[in-house]
Amino acid sequence: MWMTRSRSVVVGALLAVAATLGAGSAQAAVYRGSWDPTYGSPFADLGWKATATFDVPAACLGQADGSYGRTGLCAGFSVLSAEVDFYNSTANSNPDTSPVLESFFLNTSVPINGIDITGGKLSGLDTGFFGSFVPTGGSSSIAGNGLYSFSLVLFDGNKAQLIYAHPTTTSATCSNPFTPVTDAICGVSATAATGVFAPVPEPGTYALVLAGLGALAVSVRRRRRQ
Repeated sequence: MWMTRSRSVVVGALLAVAATLGAGSAQAAVYRGSWDPTYGSPFADLGWKATATFDVPAACLGQADGSYGRTGLCAGFSVLSAEVDFYNSTANSNPDTSPVLESFFLNTSVPINGIDITGGKLSGLDTGFFGSFVPTGGSSSIAGNGLYSFSLVLFDGNKAQLIYAHPTTTSATCSNPFTPVTDAICGVSATAATGVFAPVPEPGTYALVLAGLGALAVSVRRRRRQ
């Protein structure tokens, strides 16, 4: 009899945890994108990897597959954080194991030109240029010795490239062949990195799951004492 009751309690608790997970994931609208190519010429030793997190309104995710602007149901779309890490790709070409030489936290006030939704999930986006940064720390020697600025741009849904410019005060738009800047030296990373987008559970989801597991443990202990 105890085994039957215990099993029913466990099943009920597990269903409660599953419901908690479902409720939490339905509300989760935070996504992380990541890109990790090597730079190529003219910075042969430079490896870079970028990550960015985005807050996507649930209503935006609920639309049919397609591309949308930052208006209407997607009006609340925002960039929560963005980071670029530099490493020495000649010393270790694996971005997961190569030590980070320098990290740059980007200004999140970047234009959003398009948002791609596929199967109720964020699958890509296009942005303008993130604010530029100049390596002056551990990565300076492989990234132009402080003479170049860099700027991240996301395009074609899931692609990313890093723009370089000299002098450092030059706008990243100098990489556009239609708007050349006199006496400026600029270009893009040799390889356009393909990004991977994945949902990030909100902190509240973890709390609900832990609460559900706690209820499961308490229920089992009470049944054992009876």
